Amino acid sequence: MPPTVSVVIPTRNRVAYILQALESVFAQTYSDYEIIVVDDGSQDETPETLQPLVKAGKLRYITQPASGVSAARNRGVAEAAGRYIAFLDSDDLFMPSKLEKQVALFERHPQLGFVHCWFSKFDDAGRDLGLRDTSRFDGQIYPFMLQEWDVLMAMPCMLMRKDALQAAGGFDTAMRWGEDLDLWRRMAKRHPVSLVREDLVGVRVHGSNISAQRREAVSHFERYLNKAFADDPGLSTSFRRQTYARLYTSFARNLLGEGQAEDMRLVRQLCGGTLAAWPLAWGAVVPWLASFIPSGARRRLAAWLRRRRYGLEQG
Repeated sequence: MPPTVSVVIPTRNRVAYILQALESVFAQTYSDYEIIVVDDGSQDETPETLQPLVKAGKLRYITQPASGVSAARNRGVAEAAGRYIAFLDSDDLFMPSKLEKQVALFERHPQLGFVHCWFSKFDDAGRDLGLRDTSRFDGQIYPFMLQEWDVLMAMPCMLMRKDALQAAGGFDTAMRWGEDLDLWRRMAKRHPVSLVREDLVGVRVHGSNISAQRREAVSHFERYLNKAFADDPGLSTSFRRQTYARLYTSFARNLLGEGQAEDMRLVRQLCGGTLAAWPLAWGAVVPWLASFIPSGARRRLAAWLRRRRYGLEQG
């Protein structure tokens, strides 16, 4: 009998983390699954590290030349035998009841395209970076999901019907950013979705240059929206303009705690883009004004807002 769930884990040069990710799958209270690791051109010790698990029959290990995470995920889906597909990035973690609770939800509501869950973020030092409550994404979430930027769903939170995923066309390998959002909106256009309102996934945040990533991300997410609107010409002009405005305002707010002068210039540019797209979006005025506050005070304000937003302890 084929397994009910296929857990697809794309990886590249994550030998420091992948065993911990795999242990989180082995610890699941739900046992009817297979694990497919797709190695996207690793040049570290990943192959040697995983060989004992391959020999023990605990996972399937597929290698391919470096082609990007979307190609790796698509390869895993093509190889999967399960009715449902779960995705786990090789540096993230499942909580023990993740699969059990999501499969149970799917079995009660087989019409769903995918189910997801809340998640927490943490860093390499193990510090809790707060809970992300994604309860807004429940039911018929398209097209409003295009305008939601404050809290997004996370890839490891997903459990998807394989047939629905493939009918939507899989991941777009031409996209470097937003390929997950792009697949979700195509699936949500066809099917309702739901979630388990519990923290069932840990998403690791690496100590890289986050502000530089955010600066680069803006243009990529603009392209994601351009593609979405090209695919659905029936969406109104006012809806589109409000969507771009919300994207710009969200990124402006997220950059306020970074402290670099170039970041504050970008904040002001984004606020200007917000008002150009939707002049009634007065929420852009607050980050524009905050961008002129001295960096120390601005960072303290941003840290206080993060603590309130994500339920973090004071201090």
